[in-house]
Amino acid sequence: MAGPAEQPEYLLGPNHRLHADVEPHQVRLAEADCTEGCCGALYVTIERRGDEVIWRDWRNPDRSGLDLPTLRFDAAQYDAEIARAENDHSWEWPDRTVARLLRDRLCEQPDLLGRWDCHPGWVAARPTDRGRVHVSYFYPQRPAGVEDLWLQFVAVIELPAGDPEIVVDEIVRRISDTDPRRRQWLAGGSAEAAQAFGFD
Repeated sequence: MAGPAEQPEYLLGPNHRLHADVEPHQVRLAEADCTEGCCGALYVTIERRGDEVIWRDWRNPDRSGLDLPTLRFDAAQYDAEIARAENDHSWEWPDRTVARLLRDRLCEQPDLLGRWDCHPGWVAARPTDRGRVHVSYFYPQRPAGVEDLWLQFVAVIELPAGDPEIVVDEIVRRISDTDPRRRQWLAGGSAEAAQAFGFD
């Protein structure tokens, strides 16, 4: 599987996915460049046992027998580090701040893309591609299985200078006021789906 780690906001955001509880829970740490339904993802189970936090049972739905070691952390140190990371945005560069704010906006206001029957995917600002954000979304549904028909679009948006909040307002206007299912942004899916939805 080739693909990026999950965004810090996904792992360290309001859902607190990296928190460790007595009840084990599974967390997706990375997803294939295309989608999990296409080429897989990386999951780990996190649980608290006494004064330890344990990461175990690594899994990729696209590949059986993933053999990665169990990791153990001192629970107090783990909790302190997760709390610190959740509240630290000092490392962000301006593009990254825009990406975080834009991701929050699209999640909080699903009708922005939902009016076009599109559903938000990931939003990224890449350190190797400064001055842009990449915004992904799916039509007509997020893929859940290999038999689903879906298309993925990735809008590459040039960022104007300015306050991140104002920049996010402009991006939202650009991708939601007119149909975002644009041929130049079509990035994934299948030939069958493209034909069914009217794309070459």
